[in-house]
Amino acid sequence: MTLLEKILCRPCIFCEIVEGKIPNKLIYKDDDIAAFNDINPAADTHILIVPVVHIDNIKTVTVEHADLLEKMKQKGIELLRERGHDPETSKLGFHVPPFNSIDHLHLHVIGGILKSRFRKLKYESGRMWYKEMVQLQADLEKQRRAQQGTPRL
Repeated sequence: MTLLEKILCRPCIFCEIVEGKIPNKLIYKDDDIAAFNDINPAADTHILIVPVVHIDNIKTVTVEHADLLEKMKQKGIELLRERGHDPETSKLGFHVPPFNSIDHLHLHVIGGILKSRFRKLKYESGRMWYKEMVQLQADLEKQRRAQQGTPRL
């Protein structure tokens, strides 16, 4: 096997965490989602929430994933509150390919002050590389309406 083949065929690190192949990482898991602390936190609280079933990234998310995304969001809010953060002043969002580091859908749940100017920019709403959960959900709702032929309000 060539080096390129080894790189391209390596297993998904997030799938390995979800499967328990990397011990002591999970802080939450159920049949649909799992949560663990980011290895390089951008703030005091920085949790990643992933679907148990591998979904590549937000560009591969469809209307059928709406309930899963809502579950991810609600778990993120719950984990923020457990850690003393106000969800209204926290961040819940995704990096947009090609700006994501791991190709397994993962929600960044960030509470507290970001550690640097770079981190503020990296997780700043409205940038082409970062999309807030509420925006992704709104985009999917527009797609759902278009698929059903529902007129815009």
